[in-house]
Amino acid sequence: MKKTKLRKKIKRVKNTNKETLSKKILLYLGEKSKEMLDLSVRIMFDFKSIRSEFGVNLYGNSYYLPREFYRLKKSPYFSYSPTEEKFYLTEKGRIKIIESVLRNKKMNQKRWDGFWRAIIFDIPEASRNDRDFLRKELRWIGCKEIQKSVWVTPFDFEKELMAILTLWKRDFRGNIQFLKIEKISGEEEIKQYFNI
Repeated sequence: MKKTKLRKKIKRVKNTNKETLSKKILLYLGEKSKEMLDLSVRIMFDFKSIRSEFGVNLYGNSYYLPREFYRLKKSPYFSYSPTEEKFYLTEKGRIKIIESVLRNKKMNQKRWDGFWRAIIFDIPEASRNDRDFLRKELRWIGCKEIQKSVWVTPFDFEKELMAILTLWKRDFRGNIQFLKIEKISGEEEIKQYFNI
């Protein structure tokens, strides 16, 4: 009885160390796809090419591939076309990749170019959900709020942020302005916030 519990525990630990095929594919598509921000381009792949890219038998388990194929079909990040035998990246999948690109861009930015990027928006009270979503995204990508509708960052995220907003809500109501500026009042405090 104790041995089976121990085996189950070991199996659970092994499974948590594995990166799912969905995550691997999202990372792969993010690295390979230059068209990620061009929302008119549909991004697709077939399971055979992904198998060859990551190896036929990823974890030495013959049950792994059919199970992962099933999981990919059920994933919110991909839609499967049985007639074409291809997977298409959904809007949710594209958002996930763009968010990962933003995270990497923020982490890999080595030197500050001396310019601040300010995001200023005016979103009506009727679109409160849009405004809350925008604030959440700005906070998530590491912007600092300096007034109610004015956020600042040393990083250039304009294209990625607009792609996320467009994907999230096609009829996004509100005015957003991006400014590239040299000086801000209270700059020392903001520099400390961003460790510049």
